[in-house]
Amino acid sequence: MNQDLCQEVSTQTIEQSLEDWLKQQAITKDYQLRYVLAHAEDGVIWGHFEVDSGILETSDQAFPKYDFPTLRLSTLQQCRIFGEAGEVLLWNSNGKWRSRLILQSQVSELLKQEKIGLIPESQILWGTQGKENGNFTLLSDGSQGLKYAAPITGMTFSQDKQKQYRPLRLEIHHYFCYDQDGVARIFLSRLVSLTKEKIYES
Repeated sequence: MNQDLCQEVSTQTIEQSLEDWLKQQAITKDYQLRYVLAHAEDGVIWGHFEVDSGILETSDQAFPKYDFPTLRLSTLQQCRIFGEAGEVLLWNSNGKWRSRLILQSQVSELLKQEKIGLIPESQILWGTQGKENGNFTLLSDGSQGLKYAAPITGMTFSQDKQKQYRPLRLEIHHYFCYDQDGVARIFLSRLVSLTKEKIYES
C-alpha cells in the first residue's frame, strides 16, 4: 500500500544545497508546502516557506537571541516538509539520503476507492505563553520551562496561571488498511498542518 501512496523523490542535489533542495520540493507549480519540521542531532528545527518569494525562515533566524539549532545537512537526521497538499519526508538510511512524497490528491483517490482509511489526530504541543515575531511565535511552557519557536501566529493564551492552556495543535493523518484476516493496521502517517485552538474561559 505504501507504493500506491508514496512517490520516491530524488536527493541527488541535496549535498550541493539543502535549502535549495527543500525549496524545490516545497514550492512547485502543482502544490505548495509551507511548513518544515526537522530533527537534528542538536535539537528540533521548525521552518516556514513564504510561497510567493520562496524564502525559507527557520526558528533560529526568527529568534536569534536563543540557542536554537541551525538547519544543516551535517547534523540533520530527518526532515518533513508539509501542508494540506501533502508531505515530503527526507531521512538518512545507512549514510544515504532518501525521500518520499505523499500527495493529498492521491490520498483522496485511494479513500474514494476505499483502498485505505484515514484517522485524523490533533496533537497538543507545548506552549502556555507566546511572543510573536514575523511568521513565528516563541512558545514557553510554565510547567516545563522549555522554549521553542513554531511557524504560526495569532494564538491566544490564558492569563490565569491556574488555568494553563496550550492552544497549538499539530494535525496528523494516519492511514490504515485491512490485511487478509480483516484486521486494520496503520501503515503510514503524515503531518498536515499547524492549527490553533481558541480559549473559552468562564
